[in-house]
Amino acid sequence: MSDLWIEVDMDAIIHNYRQIMAGLSAGCRLMAVVKADAYGLGAAEVAGALQGEGCTAFAVTTISEALLLRNQGVDGTILVLGPSSPEYWQAAIQAHIELTVSQLDWIPTLNKLAETLGTKAGIQLKLETGMGRTGFTGDQLQELAAALREAPQLEITGVYTHFARGAQRDRAYTRAQNEKYLAYVQTLEQAGIRIPLKHVCNSAAYLDFPEYHYNMVRVGTLLIGHCPAPAFEGRLRLKDPWLVKARIVHLQKAAKGTFVGYQSIYKAKKDTTLAVVPVGYADGFGIEPRLVPQNIVDLAKIIVKNMGALMGIQLGREKLLCNGQPVRIAGKIGMQLTVLDVGSAPCSAGDEIVIPLRRTQANPRILRMYKKNGEIMRIRIINEGFLSPSEEQLSNKR
Repeated sequence: MSDLWIEVDMDAIIHNYRQIMAGLSAGCRLMAVVKADAYGLGAAEVAGALQGEGCTAFAVTTISEALLLRNQGVDGTILVLGPSSPEYWQAAIQAHIELTVSQLDWIPTLNKLAETLGTKAGIQLKLETGMGRTGFTGDQLQELAAALREAPQLEITGVYTHFARGAQRDRAYTRAQNEKYLAYVQTLEQAGIRIPLKHVCNSAAYLDFPEYHYNMVRVGTLLIGHCPAPAFEGRLRLKDPWLVKARIVHLQKAAKGTFVGYQSIYKAKKDTTLAVVPVGYADGFGIEPRLVPQNIVDLAKIIVKNMGALMGIQLGREKLLCNGQPVRIAGKIGMQLTVLDVGSAPCSAGDEIVIPLRRTQANPRILRMYKKNGEIMRIRIINEGFLSPSEEQLSNKR
C-alpha cells in the first residue's frame, strides 16, 4: 500500500498509561495531553485507547483538535489549553469542550454567548506564575474575580498553571511557581470563586514533585514513551510505541570516488552499493528543532557540528537500520528521496529500513498502522480517511 509508513504500538501506549497511573497520588486524576495529534501518533487513536483504560480527561492546544476528538467518539473532559478565537467558541460550547480563559475581556463575551445558546460554558483559568506566555497575573486577580461573579453562565471547572523549568529540574524555580500559584488560588477563593480542580504538574513535575499532584496532573510526553529529559531516564519503565519504516525502492552499485546527491558533498570511499528510500525532508526526515544551547558544552557541540557540515562531514547524523545492521546516509537528504550507503550489508529492493523520524516532525500524510497484540487493528491514510485493514492488506505483514 505504501513504501513509507509508521507503526504505532497501542499496547506500548497502554503500558505507559498504567505505569503513570500507578505513580499518581491518592485522589489525583490524570489528564492525558494529546496535543499536536498526540505528538504525531494520532490523537483520536491514542485518546480512544486511553478512554478504554478508564481515562476521562484529555487536553489539546486548539479547538479544532478538541472537536476532532469529540467527533471521533471521545467522551469526558476535553480541555483546550491554548488561547482561542471567539468565532470558534460556539462550536466548542455546543460540543461541551472546556476552554482556557486567560484574558479578562473574554469573560463577558463568553458569558453572553453561553446565555444566547441557553447553556453554560465550561472554562478553566490559566494563571501566569513564571512561564511568561499566557495567564492572569497577581495584579489582575481581584478584577478577574469580579468579572467571574458577573458571569453566571460560565462554569469554572479548574485553575492551572504551567511549569517552565520542570524538564531542566530547576527545583527552586518550580517551587517558586507553585507557591505563587497557591497564593493566587487562595486569593480567588477568598474572593468567592469556587475551584473544583487544581493542577500544575506536567510530565517532569509529575515525576519530581508528587506533593504537587493535587486534583489532577497533565501528562503527555511520558504517555508516548519519552522522558522529559535524560535526567529522568529509568524513573518509569516506558515503552516506545513509534516505529517508522521505508522500503528500498532502488539499488545500484557505485565505484570508489562516486559523488552522491545534491552539492556532491558525499563521496564513496570504496566500491559500494547505494540504496534509495522514499523519505525526505518533506516527510520531516532530517528536520531538527532549533534548540537553544543550555550550557557551554551544548554550544560547542552545535559549533563543531556546523563546522563539520561546512566541510562536508555530517556529524551526529543517526544511522539507519537495514536487516538489523546500521547503514549510513549518503549526502544530503532530498525532499522525498534519501540515498543510503549500505556497503556490504545484505539487502535487496523491497527490504525494510528503520527510519529515525521525530514524532512531531513526521508529515501527517504518512500512512499510520495501529497495532495491538502484534496485529494491525487500524490503518489511517489522511487523504482517504480511516480504513479497516482488509484480509489482503493484513496478509502482507509488515
